[in-house]
Amino acid sequence: MKVIFKTLDAIHIFRYGTTTNDKIESDKKRKIVQSYTFSRKQYEFIRDKKQGMQDFFNIADSNCLDCPYNEFGKCYTHKFSQYMGFRSMLRSTLRKYETFDDIPFFDEIAHHQILYICKGTYVRFGTYGEPSLHPYELINDIVKVADNWTGYTHQWRKKVDLSPFFMASTHTDTEDKEANFVGFRSFIATDEAIKGAVNCPASKEANYISTCSKCGLCSGTEGKGKKSIYIFNH
Repeated sequence: MKVIFKTLDAIHIFRYGTTTNDKIESDKKRKIVQSYTFSRKQYEFIRDKKQGMQDFFNIADSNCLDCPYNEFGKCYTHKFSQYMGFRSMLRSTLRKYETFDDIPFFDEIAHHQILYICKGTYVRFGTYGEPSLHPYELINDIVKVADNWTGYTHQWRKKVDLSPFFMASTHTDTEDKEANFVGFRSFIATDEAIKGAVNCPASKEANYISTCSKCGLCSGTEGKGKKSIYIFNH
């Protein structure tokens, strides 16, 4: 099941279903909710039957914003299998909405539908794209009904009001301290261990002792945990 809406030049998709990613959820039968944002340009790229993974990821302007990994080959999502999954997701959306203009804006119907699928399950904000683009009131209500959640944002300098829900995506000890100063816990992608931070239990270096859905530490200041989390660059 998917709930789809748009805001300005971004498409938001909340998908309720299973995942094949063992790092996220090891139970192949359990349904979880994952959120995605795509740009209008990406939607029209698929509509026009264009091909090319690099071209697709290079037009993630209105959904990835100024993320430092928003350059082809830098982001962990820039893999062929994920690209094909995103193409499939957008093609199925196009069968319902032929053009970007046909996609409805966020409204109370979408709000209630999303809360319904999120109730009592794990929610992964931002499986692709920037989850800070989701309406604040929606995020706030989702975390109230979800079993647990995880979320990350590179917009933490601009969206300090999201610190209760999301981790600041940082890359150095200095950035972590800056994020802490404005109220965020952070998730640090780094080449070395960070003193005082917790190594991600779902990481390779931690021998995958947990999954994101079970751990739930990456859930801002209102979720689980008090310290920042680090993971080695991957």
